[in-house]
Amino acid sequence: MAKAIRQRLTRQESRFETRTRLLDSAAQLFARGGYEGASVDLLAENAGYSKGAFYSNFESKEAIFLELLDIHKRREIEALAQLLVRDVSGSELVSLIRNTQSEGASDFDFGLLSAEFQLQACRDKTFAKTYGKLHRTHIETMAGLVTKLFAKLKRIPPSDPKNLAEIIMGLTTGLSLQRTSMQGSLRKGLVTEAILLVLRLDLIEDDR
Repeated sequence: MAKAIRQRLTRQESRFETRTRLLDSAAQLFARGGYEGASVDLLAENAGYSKGAFYSNFESKEAIFLELLDIHKRREIEALAQLLVRDVSGSELVSLIRNTQSEGASDFDFGLLSAEFQLQACRDKTFAKTYGKLHRTHIETMAGLVTKLFAKLKRIPPSDPKNLAEIIMGLTTGLSLQRTSMQGSLRKGLVTEAILLVLRLDLIEDDR
């Protein structure tokens, strides 16, 4: 029994490693050559696997493409969610948001890939439908966090939380792409500063 459990865990761990390597491969190739320039064969080969291994983990190239988006956006959302549960004052919370590393170099590498998601949505109506549904889910989640943020700060949002969520997502993608295209010349922390400006929280530390 114990041996069977160990074997099952090993298979689960192996599957996780395979999926992770395939996702890493997809992120590299999509950003480098675009969605159309990366075939399933290339994605699998770049990760060190067969085409069969790819289809054992992902239904299609579109599926792995969308999972990359979901993982990235969930990471951004989770970073803010973790800050909101901290038992800190309003000014301390804004300081934490300002100092967050969620806009680090690895996330800026996502800039080109973010552009690819939107371009593919423009090209392919079927993809656009799935992409739009996932995007709306992320926006609704972010809007809920924006609502919680302002409730915790005891402030009124400067606009509808859903509108603010759309702006935050757009800012993050746009500045990430800009930094990527300019080979990192935009300084780290600019995304957070831009978001605080939009939310009108840039001077809250002085509001004591």
